[in-house]
Amino acid sequence: MRRFAMALVTTLAVATALVPLAAAGNGVKVSGTYTVPIFGSTTCSAVGSSGFMYRCETTGLVSAYEGDLVGNAVADFTSLVNCKALRETGHGTETFTSTEVGVVGTLSWIDQFSADVDCGFAPYFFIPIHLDINSVAVKGTGAFADVQGRLTFTDTTYSGTLH
Repeated sequence: MRRFAMALVTTLAVATALVPLAAAGNGVKVSGTYTVPIFGSTTCSAVGSSGFMYRCETTGLVSAYEGDLVGNAVADFTSLVNCKALRETGHGTETFTSTEVGVVGTLSWIDQFSADVDCGFAPYFFIPIHLDINSVAVKGTGAFADVQGRLTFTDTTYSGTLH
């Protein structure tokens, strides 16, 4: 219970700091972890006649955030999978919605990502082995109004600076 109370106080302090920092132009560092409880819907199609290139569209992928950002995000993205090179690259948008008590708002960012993939499950189902995502926060509402910044993601963590 004490750990929960400490986490709640820290998260509220960070979230409360976002509004004045946005106005002042200073930055606040954020970090934490995320999981993907809902993978959404993915459709893929072969690109050309190569037999190893696929273009995929994913909608409704849900990530659950913990740490300095507490809430869920929904992502839609497009990717190109090269099974010969075992690489996936893509881009999309993600909208985070705070579930923290007293911190109401959303923050949207643009994702650019690349991943090492296992194409052994082809066609149309690829397993990311290592994931790198770089994002730019572009639009916020409520507690995140006028907040911008950059976030970097690994397979399970995020970090960055919001201002």
